[in-house]
Amino acid sequence: MSLKWKSEAKAVAVVGLVLFCGSCGDVYRPVANPVLQPGGDPQRTAHALVVSSNGPNQGTAVIIDVSGDTAVAVFGDSQDCLKCGVGRNPVYATSLSGTDFVVNRDDNSVSYFTLPVPPNALNAPNLITLPDGASPVFAAVAQSKLFVADSGTNGVAVINGNSYAPPEIPVGPNPVALVATPDGTQLYSLNQGNNTVSVIFPATDQNVATINLPAGAIPVWGAVSSDGTRVFVVNQGTGTVSVINTVTNSLVPGTAPCLLDTFCVGPGPNYITYQATLNRAYVTSPAGRSLSIIDNNTGTVSPPISLAGPPCNGQHPISVTALADGSRVYVADDVTSSVCVLSTTSNTFTKRICLVQEPAPPAAPTAPCVGSATPVFIASDSDATRVYTANQYQTAPFAIASISRQNTTNPTTGLTTGVVTVTTTASNPFVAGQPVTIAGVSDSSFTGVFGITAPLISSTQFTYIQNGLPNSSLTGAATSGATAAILPYVSLIQTSGDALVLVQNSNGTAAPTPLTIDAGGTPVFIAMTP
Repeated sequence: MSLKWKSEAKAVAVVGLVLFCGSCGDVYRPVANPVLQPGGDPQRTAHALVVSSNGPNQGTAVIIDVSGDTAVAVFGDSQDCLKCGVGRNPVYATSLSGTDFVVNRDDNSVSYFTLPVPPNALNAPNLITLPDGASPVFAAVAQSKLFVADSGTNGVAVINGNSYAPPEIPVGPNPVALVATPDGTQLYSLNQGNNTVSVIFPATDQNVATINLPAGAIPVWGAVSSDGTRVFVVNQGTGTVSVINTVTNSLVPGTAPCLLDTFCVGPGPNYITYQATLNRAYVTSPAGRSLSIIDNNTGTVSPPISLAGPPCNGQHPISVTALADGSRVYVADDVTSSVCVLSTTSNTFTKRICLVQEPAPPAAPTAPCVGSATPVFIASDSDATRVYTANQYQTAPFAIASISRQNTTNPTTGLTTGVVTVTTTASNPFVAGQPVTIAGVSDSSFTGVFGITAPLISSTQFTYIQNGLPNSSLTGAATSGATAAILPYVSLIQTSGDALVLVQNSNGTAAPTPLTIDAGGTPVFIAMTP
């Protein structure tokens, strides 16, 4: 432990002792991080909340049951329910006392709902309206209240009892993230417009102090230590992490060679996560193709650990999650469509997981992954058994030469199985297990747009078996010119073997394919709720 960090720790201990005796006579981009909230309904099932944008339309929230690897509820618009989605351009989500909240930037609102919901029910989430022009981007929980960073009005809105309680708390220009201490006594607003951090007392909803970050800092994300004594601020502009002493609400100074700030990390850092068991913070640097580790026990930072070489061959690490048991760290790369696994014992990368398909033998293990997924963030559950990635990849639509469906009716059940064959005009990029949408189909046998999971037959053809059709005999071919594209989806990694969760193909073949869950739109955030 450095002398500086040790003396800081002693000061915190002394102040804590005094307080105890006196009482006797927490450029912006949404990514994933686990949201662990105390309290709530003990009957609720732990779930992953996937928030997705749908352009100018209302967004979607998909609830994934962690124990069953299935989507148990979808809050999204449909022909049957035009107001069942969350607001437009949802960007963040969190949970408070058994209720899930989704921050909607373009609607100046917060949607909320409580699980469980009746199966197959049409449920519209409740809505909390914020001030005009608020452009909310973040939320944090403290003192049993929800605090929302409003980037457009330079304030923090307070939601108490599922209703907005004006006025906003004024902070610096363009607040982009909030960090609350574990005990909820202090809340920190990261203000990108003037490189400051505002200190808020949630008990009184008052801005009590301003902390100046280095010039050109551009804060983008933050985290807090498990004991609440340190707040870590990721500065994308300076390639540093500022550390705030929460007792004195002042910056912890740096040491050589990083004199500008507390810690120097890789260039252009974008995200940080804190692992409570190890007391370490992990910082991704997409520009530097690296991961930095801050050890809060010693007050030191590792040299940036490169993902560019084997086994990762990474190009753009975008997000990171640490397992709750402290054994491993998972880094998502949106260019290579992969996740790289770090051993926390050796602080070295040990394995790469391709999110679509591993290269076929005899290709080297470090050969490029097959297929594209473009993960934009990553999260892990509280049991350290599952890791989730949200994948935004979507191909440029391309021409399909023909689509045909041959139906076979079961004489016993009366149900028809339709074998759909899709032939493209050129080699297609689909890989078995990836969800695909087909559009522009003119044949009456098809609806015009439908989603499939399609095992490949060849580079120009794949099939999909559609079960449970009415007893009818439909065959046909689509008019040339139909298009296809990969849908955004969620991938699941089982940590017991650090491999994708697999599911049997719909056509009954022996080879299983990766389990994918439809994100309901372009995913922008995953929150893990207890």
